[in-house]
Amino acid sequence: MPTNALANPLVLPILGLAAEQPWHGYALFSELRSRYAYIGARNSTVYTLLNTLVEAGWLRSKPTGADRQTFQLTATGRHALAERVEYELRDGALGDRTAFMTALAYLGILSPKDAAAALQRRVDRIRQEQDCLESALDEAGSVPELHMIETHYYRDQLGHERSWLDATVRRIRSKTLAWPSR
Repeated sequence: MPTNALANPLVLPILGLAAEQPWHGYALFSELRSRYAYIGARNSTVYTLLNTLVEAGWLRSKPTGADRQTFQLTATGRHALAERVEYELRDGALGDRTAFMTALAYLGILSPKDAAAALQRRVDRIRQEQDCLESALDEAGSVPELHMIETHYYRDQLGHERSWLDATVRRIRSKTLAWPSR
């Protein structure tokens, strides 16, 4: 776990869910487990993070009786969510599908212009990575393909991602991808 709790990868989906609606702690935990099974959220970690996010001013906690609280996103938390989404889409590690997919789920927190710019930046980074991989494969020359199969796989995976992102950027810019009203 990160030494800074606010750097925990669960913060992004917790803030994202809170942007959708207020949640009771256990309901939020259940939704995290259901929607983001690939993250592997633990009950104790989620409750600790909820308290940390309240202390940071990113969530507001409201008692609702019987030792229950409702957690709601604050304006500061909305800003933090938008920053995290934009960073992961634009500059997040290309091989980290978990962080990217989670950020992609909350693309609508950004303006269409900012979303398109962040995704375009990722496309540009993918293009550079593909060029590096092609060079590595060219330099490998007579090395059997099987010995470089992971490089072939990664190159092709990036190609599919780039195609999808190119199409999505076009849809955002042409306004054919419906965007939530703010």
